[in-house]
Amino acid sequence: MNRLKYLFLTFALLFALPAKAENMLMVRVHDSFEETMIQLKETLNDYGYRIAHIQKCDGGLTGFGYKTDLYKSVFFGKFKEMRKLTREHPELIPYIPLKIAVMKEKDTVLLVAMNPTTLEPLFPDPDLRIQFERWESDIRAIFEELREKQKL
Repeated sequence: MNRLKYLFLTFALLFALPAKAENMLMVRVHDSFEETMIQLKETLNDYGYRIAHIQKCDGGLTGFGYKTDLYKSVFFGKFKEMRKLTREHPELIPYIPLKIAVMKEKDTVLLVAMNPTTLEPLFPDPDLRIQFERWESDIRAIFEELREKQKL
């Protein structure tokens, strides 16, 4: 239950930030949900990231009366990097590991992640700015690879 509270708090804080389209990174693919999940896992691995947890979200939403297709959150990171960051900057704990929401919408799958550079105003450390920009670059590249893989 505590994990659910932290997840809710994290998303609440993210949505409290100014709402701009550049705050979110998105890609829509036309593969099946299952194939997209497999490709996402492989691509994250190719970039040196490891899956920390995959949370099925649609069950909880339907319990509250929402109608959903498949919906999962993928928590990922580079574990040594995460340990170092949480040790040196414990204020980052609510924001890591990184997260990608994977949602089935009719015949497509939408992948959405918060743009890590959104955190720059909250954490003005120049080293963190570089970290956030690297994460953004990686997520954009991962999303582009997923879009390209479906064309093959």
